[in-house]
Amino acid sequence: MLGPEQLNFATRPTPIFLEGVVAVRVSEQMAKTLGLRDNQIIRGVIENRGGLLKLMFKNHEFDWIGSKHFKAGDRIDFRYESSVYGRSLRAIGPSPLPLSSGDTSKSIASASPRLLSLLYRPDQPSILTQLFRPGGLESLLKQIPSYPGYQTSSMAMLSADAVKNALLNSGLFGDYFLTSQPQTRPDLKQLLRNLLRNMPLPAATAADIDMAIDEIESRQLDSLQAQQNREASYHFLLPFGDANPVEVHLERRAYQADQEEPDWVINLHTDSEILGELWLKTTLKGSSGLEMIMWIQRADVATMARRASSELEYELQSFGLQLIKLKVLNAPRPSLDSQLSGPGQVVDVRT
Repeated sequence: MLGPEQLNFATRPTPIFLEGVVAVRVSEQMAKTLGLRDNQIIRGVIENRGGLLKLMFKNHEFDWIGSKHFKAGDRIDFRYESSVYGRSLRAIGPSPLPLSSGDTSKSIASASPRLLSLLYRPDQPSILTQLFRPGGLESLLKQIPSYPGYQTSSMAMLSADAVKNALLNSGLFGDYFLTSQPQTRPDLKQLLRNLLRNMPLPAATAADIDMAIDEIESRQLDSLQAQQNREASYHFLLPFGDANPVEVHLERRAYQADQEEPDWVINLHTDSEILGELWLKTTLKGSSGLEMIMWIQRADVATMARRASSELEYELQSFGLQLIKLKVLNAPRPSLDSQLSGPGQVVDVRT
């Protein structure tokens, strides 16, 4: 279990040992461009490119899942490996430069292999969304005496309080509440652990719940790291009784003294049985301006969304918000930045 005692910050810099944890897969063309040879050690540098942390090798930009755990200017050594599974650059450690005292990863990296696995957990479909589809775990959770009714009754009854409660009960803050104040009702992580301890479950269901707990704890670490970098990142689930759940990710970059107040970004994703798969990115500019971009897989749903844009703008005005821009794209949301899509620039980032 990821307890509060494992999240204390080290007073002295501790290097990150990355051996075997994360890897960057590279194409044959890119390997030739960089002049890579088997078992060669190459040093990468983390740089800030347009507000995003990117991994740089010899002026070539890579989208690496581990970049968010470092700061601009950090250097990491990689070993080039070639096998029947392809070519990759595997991070090795320790990092040649100590990390800043505000970087959480330096303090938890030496705690345990489990914390490392949670810290560098690769992006993957959410197991929580599978468990909290209508008819999923609801019947099992109701058998727990302390079950608070985590799911909202229906999507039509969604309210600001329901979103607030979903965030507070998400499991992101459970360990903090245990150390700071009495917990009046269990959060999602505690409920899932109660299921594992007290309910006779099929092996497949127990394995799914265990992976869901890992997902929550990985998000806890992500939130904690963002906090230490003066940023914000809250990734949680908004479940419903009559519809598939919605994944919510709230994030905000760090404040910079020489820049304007950073934007808040709200990312939503759901796979609706009626509307299909939907992604929505909303950026709050200043105190009232909104920019939205929506990715919709079904063409008829995309057309319907475009027609409803004027109604959305009117509804937002009633809350004192201004819709600055709205884009509706009939396509799935891309997983890589468009600037990385040129020949020789794309790398497949996996662990």
